[in-house]
Amino acid sequence: MSSQKLQLKTNMSVELDEPLTSDGCLKLIMEFLKYILYNKQQIPFSYDSLAQVQAKSKPTDRNFMNIGNFLDCLCDVSNHLNSQFYTDRCIVKEIIIIIGATIFSPKFCISMELPENILNSKLHSEYHHSSRKPLLNLMRSIVDCDAFQEALNLPIGPTNTFVLVRKSDANQLSTFFIPKPQYSFPLQSSSFHIRLDHSKDFQINCRCSSAIKVFHDSRKEFLLDLNLFDKSNSCESTRYQWYQARKVIKGFKFFR
Repeated sequence: MSSQKLQLKTNMSVELDEPLTSDGCLKLIMEFLKYILYNKQQIPFSYDSLAQVQAKSKPTDRNFMNIGNFLDCLCDVSNHLNSQFYTDRCIVKEIIIIIGATIFSPKFCISMELPENILNSKLHSEYHHSSRKPLLNLMRSIVDCDAFQEALNLPIGPTNTFVLVRKSDANQLSTFFIPKPQYSFPLQSSSFHIRLDHSKDFQINCRCSSAIKVFHDSRKEFLLDLNLFDKSNSCESTRYQWYQARKVIKGFKFFR
């Protein structure tokens, strides 16, 4: 495949065999982010290996600060992203991972659209809804996609990685996620749009005590109740807005 073709946006659809819970959704996003960071050579070792190296390191070691900053940053992103799935009147629709100097000059970009029916992990247990199966569905799809793997294998030196969230939020502005109302998905670099969706036979069939949806059956009705948009304006773009995580993940090399 030529480099010119890699400049085009590639759409991918991933069918999930297992209902996705809010905890499972967070795990899927974070494991995918770790996979991207490692394979795009933003970190010298896998996340688990870096955590082991850091546990055995001393503050005087050359790599101690870089590894520590990376682990702390990823932990902050994970914790604040997790809070979005449990915040009332907050609907998370899409995540973007951007590798590049700025969000407007990406070298590699991936958007992930979340399914509408996400079960609340406070009411649904990991025992009945494994987070492993959806992650395997995602990984199998990206491994089988030649365009994705070719773009993933193109070398990029250590740079910045940004995480953006597209959501509808009726709450006060977060101190971690900064509004980016004018942001749009970049097309000038290798970019992929991954749509996660449950299989056609999706059913909530479990022994959990009850079930609720983080996503609502009728988004328009839900947002109308909150007076978030004009009833005469049903344009999708007016309901959701992009927010950028305040923390930027810094790529680094390992000093021997």
